[in-house]
Amino acid sequence: MARILALTSRLPYPPREGHQLRSWHILRALAERHEVTLLSFVRDDDLPDNTAPLRDTVARLETFSVPSERSRAVLAAALVRGLLGNHPFVVEKYASTAMRARIAELLPQVDIVHVDMLPLAAWVAPTRVPFVLNAHNVEHELLQRRVEIETRPLHRAFLRTQVERLKRFETSACRRASRILACSENDARQLATLAPDTPITVVPNGVDTDAIHASPETPNRSDRMIFVGQMSWFPNRDGIEWFLAEILPRIVCVRPQARFALVGKNAGLQVPAAVADNVELSGFVDDLAPMMRDAAVYVVPLRAGSGTRLKVLEAMAFGKAIVTTHIGSEGITLEDGESALYADSADDFAAAVLRVMDDRDLAAHLGERARAHAVAHYDWKAITSRMLPAYADFPTRQ
Repeated sequence: MARILALTSRLPYPPREGHQLRSWHILRALAERHEVTLLSFVRDDDLPDNTAPLRDTVARLETFSVPSERSRAVLAAALVRGLLGNHPFVVEKYASTAMRARIAELLPQVDIVHVDMLPLAAWVAPTRVPFVLNAHNVEHELLQRRVEIETRPLHRAFLRTQVERLKRFETSACRRASRILACSENDARQLATLAPDTPITVVPNGVDTDAIHASPETPNRSDRMIFVGQMSWFPNRDGIEWFLAEILPRIVCVRPQARFALVGKNAGLQVPAAVADNVELSGFVDDLAPMMRDAAVYVVPLRAGSGTRLKVLEAMAFGKAIVTTHIGSEGITLEDGESALYADSADDFAAAVLRVMDDRDLAAHLGERARAHAVAHYDWKAITSRMLPAYADFPTRQ
């Protein structure tokens, strides 16, 4: 049994979005075999009063606020350091004297450090203690895609200053790491170019197929679409804004009664007036199953991002017909026309959605094959059992 110090950039429980889902399942698997001490930042939208299962899982949990979320002055200072200092802004916004001091205090007492998000690698001082980097994305590639899509001149100018800084930081962190956990084979290949000598283990994102049951019933509404995701994550916001502006109007022209349900935090999202009557902003829901059961199509109109989309895996487990861009389901081995429909232009995406709406047999077939693929290849228990040997390679102190 190893003594593992785990660091997360937000509370992994309750897991309400993709980052938390991956973090929670990996930590839970580690805690079954090892003694895990978790130091976690608490974000403004986390639920620290609902962490009983997390506290029951790890040996110890300590939480820290994110200083840049508590003070405009601290946030401004982080922005300046992100422009002029050694680290990019995404790292500086997690600068915390309290967190850094606690990490330094605990390092001599542990065998392995598990760094759950790239920015936190900055606060682990060079040490002989090995650290594993859980790479949720190839972060500099994700940022470059955001630059290419961003239309606001000032935002785009700032982001451009960050790409090369983030790439240098990501390269350094990957080379310092004793092992990297990548979300997909594609991510692993990109990360290997940054750190050719660092071992990489592919730990794809997964889904709890025991907890999610596909409904054998025909969807209640053949003209209903759904997407689940937080609008605070740029790839989600960009994709949904594109869907609302370019794709949904094409669908509504053919099916005026079509409805699109967006589930998840949606603060600041502007719905175009032309489709406002066709859009339902549901926010967070305690039980997703009824809304998933009611929908005919799960849409994934993403144009940026890396890693593996956890909410796509969830839709697969629910047995939903999925229409996705190639980027939207990157890292997931769905087969076009068999377990999902792929489309990358607004015209093609709208046509694919309408095709599913018009053909219930096709919708049922896509959903059945997607569910079967999730059970066979993306169940969390199977995935994490293949991950655990990577932690057995490191020596433990008696």
